[in-house]
Amino acid sequence: MRGTLLIAGTDRDPSLSIQIQALADHLSGLGHTVVSGVDAATALARLERSESEEFDVVLLASGGDLSMLTRIKARWPDTEVILLAAAPGVEEVAEAMRQGAFHFQAAPLAQEKIAAMVQKALEKHMLAVEVRELRDQLRSARGPRLIGESPAMQALKKDIGRVAQLDCTVLILGETGTGKELVARTIHQMSPRADKKFLAVNCAALTEELLANELFGHEREAFTGAARTKRGLFEAAPGGSILLDEVGDMPLAMQPQLLRVLQEKALIRVGGTEEIPVDVRVIAATHHDLRREVGAGVFREDLYYRLNVFSLRLPPLRERCDDIPLFVRHFLDTYSRKFGRSVERVSDEVMSLFLRYPFPGNVRELENAIERGIALCDGVVIRPEHLPRRMRGTAPADSCTPVAPSFPPAMLGGDLPTLARLEADYIRQVLARTGGNKSEAARILGIDRSSLWRKLKRLGDGQTQNDA
Repeated sequence: MRGTLLIAGTDRDPSLSIQIQALADHLSGLGHTVVSGVDAATALARLERSESEEFDVVLLASGGDLSMLTRIKARWPDTEVILLAAAPGVEEVAEAMRQGAFHFQAAPLAQEKIAAMVQKALEKHMLAVEVRELRDQLRSARGPRLIGESPAMQALKKDIGRVAQLDCTVLILGETGTGKELVARTIHQMSPRADKKFLAVNCAALTEELLANELFGHEREAFTGAARTKRGLFEAAPGGSILLDEVGDMPLAMQPQLLRVLQEKALIRVGGTEEIPVDVRVIAATHHDLRREVGAGVFREDLYYRLNVFSLRLPPLRERCDDIPLFVRHFLDTYSRKFGRSVERVSDEVMSLFLRYPFPGNVRELENAIERGIALCDGVVIRPEHLPRRMRGTAPADSCTPVAPSFPPAMLGGDLPTLARLEADYIRQVLARTGGNKSEAARILGIDRSSLWRKLKRLGDGQTQNDA
């Protein structure tokens, strides 16, 4: 990473000044844009009168006076300052760090060491600039916005931009909590249908009868209690888009009805006989491997290909750790406003925990952690004690933290288990931990109870004790 550096020497210590000039030459040779040969006062004046010239990192000779550091950080908080001194005192170093110095380096100035330090300062500066830009975008943004600048997210955004303009069905794949509905809404808002309705239904949360009624509507007196005709979601969003969330959990008996709507662009209400034309773009989302579901006979192959005209995969949070600081800033802003608090940041310890934690619940779990942290925080910084125990690595044995599935060494050393086998064993272990309590197991797994019931049915484990 190359940056624009301002290096200010001193006329009070000739030896230090010579070292600083040699350092400037070395950093320039590494490809940085370096402005040097000025003292601290001249450097500050140049910063203050410059409108177009911006410096990422300032290397500043310190003679015990930290007023320059204070003025630089007050006006340019994103600019990182590295102080250089012949023999700094302990109190001077401590005070400089409190006032926002990135580092305090004593002479002799080891060029390679300081070059590496500059790289770290540049990384911190670039992240701060990105976070500030993100905050500005959030304040002015309307509607949903995808967060993330990791390579995986950049590729995903490009795919979304392409498919949004194509009036075809889209299948969004990703683990629970990765933001599949947000991607669906983004596709809708970038499409020619953006001025029409976007409606969503969770296929895993409803029984077959309720889901059919929700999607297709019903005629008057179609069943007991049907006092009037009701339009379903396909009719309620003419010219718009509909998200079939968790489509992999749609009951098998209902899948032919959906297939017919996709093929014929028409539906028949429950209890009706007439076909009603519909003009809706269908976006489907699931955390299941639908190819495997087709092979298991629980998802229709023809429906799979009808939905999978264009597929998008959302990477789990553990595969894009570079985006975690951006999400943290976003959720800090969101929930500080919601709760009327002034929480400014998370501590370095918390950020370190976030970057090491695997986030099985993905972005949703991170969001919940920040929301909880703001609720518990009595200052302006979220600290480790404000996080759930599982993130601090101190969860007690009776906590609700999901247990990691264990497998015999022979299995891991030979034929690796399939994802389906891992999921099945994991579900059984969580059920064992909860004593067979399905409601508690579903909560730990991060799914609703009906989804757990369907998974157990596929596994042949439909009967479980303590069915609360």
